Amino acid sequence: MTTRRNFLKTSSAWMAGMGLSSVLSPKTMASIRQSAPGDRVNIAVIGTGMGCADMNGMLANNWVHCIGMCDVNRERLENQAADFKKRFPDKAGNIRLYKDFRELLDNKDVDGVIIATPDHWHTYIFAEALRAGKAVYIEKPVANSIAECNVMMDLQKKYRQVVSTGLWQTSQRYFLGANEILKTGVLGDVYKVQIFLCQSTNPRPVVEDSEAPATLDYDMWLGPAPGRPYNQARVRGWRGYWDYGGGQQTDWGVHWIDSAFDGLAALGMNNRTYPQAVFSTASKDPASFNETPSCQTTIFQYDNFHIEWAQQVAYLYNRNQGVVWIGSKATLICNRDGYELIPEKKQDGSLLADRAQMLGKFEDRGIIDHTRNWGECIRKKSTDTNSPIDKGAFATILAHIANISYKTGSHVVYDPTTRNFIGNSEANALLKPKYRLPWEFPKV
Repeated sequence: MTTRRNFLKTSSAWMAGMGLSSVLSPKTMASIRQSAPGDRVNIAVIGTGMGCADMNGMLANNWVHCIGMCDVNRERLENQAADFKKRFPDKAGNIRLYKDFRELLDNKDVDGVIIATPDHWHTYIFAEALRAGKAVYIEKPVANSIAECNVMMDLQKKYRQVVSTGLWQTSQRYFLGANEILKTGVLGDVYKVQIFLCQSTNPRPVVEDSEAPATLDYDMWLGPAPGRPYNQARVRGWRGYWDYGGGQQTDWGVHWIDSAFDGLAALGMNNRTYPQAVFSTASKDPASFNETPSCQTTIFQYDNFHIEWAQQVAYLYNRNQGVVWIGSKATLICNRDGYELIPEKKQDGSLLADRAQMLGKFEDRGIIDHTRNWGECIRKKSTDTNSPIDKGAFATILAHIANISYKTGSHVVYDPTTRNFIGNSEANALLKPKYRLPWEFPKV
């Protein structure tokens, strides 16, 4: 019989590099193990920033081929394609370049697309990709509004394509290991989860509008977002402007929200139900050119616990980002550097649990395992990916609820059945963006 003490002793074996098979379930191991070569999968990238990082992960599999790339920035598109052709001549030697994603989606040889544009484009392209019969890997956050998240879930139910979201921590070994520890109950009663990111709050300098570079199709970059003059800071730092992104609450925040609920599910405490209420407060230097907060605190309220998002300067637990499950007997901290179990003490100084840790370098190998899972699901025609759209949309909706609370200065209650805020017309006005013509909000 496996006791909590015996289970936690396996952490020393992990640090010695013995691998995961001794502690992870056969199903978990199967989901991250590469299958045999064969059954070629042709993938294309729409948005060559993070999209190419995801494509790098895909090409770790010899059955994956990159056959297309699309970007509104011609210079970046050509440079990225040239780099892939050089590094992967056998699997990316015949990349076709596109400036319009609709032309790429017309290519019948493309099995799946990685969508890694700025957030305001995600939903429209996602809808068109599903209608074109493509599998989709959609970067996080999955959309730039709550209404867009909801229509994406509806579209997936209609078209039943193979969809995964870019919340790859759910496939990374440190988080998988942390979840196995949580299943043992060693933390006791868990009453709080902290998720956090630490960064500078220095204001961003004002940048004047200018002419768009000749290599950028700026009108296409804007797409459904409101029309406005080109500004280099807005385009390069788009996450800091509400028309295109939701700041760190929806950027890093959705990663940590997703991981927090992975852990809560392992604890048997919550299988992604919506909070009773959300309140968020934030600040930003008024001189800063960006629009989104530089410091933000959000409370997601539940019956017997709450989740706190903290975007701040000072490190927590000597770490600059992470998720922390806090219990009556111990605290478990996890991030992309590893995990650490910190026991509470009895009055006599003895520990209520054994210490355990797995520390390493900041590791993004989870992208390889996460994208591999999507690719294997394409081969098997299975929609059971590690991070289906409902999972990714849940974390994204919670992040948007937080930003709406901040914008309205109110304590908000979201009803997922009606898809509205209860008794808050100001918050409801922020649920759905107005698309710029000729683009139209996707219909199911």
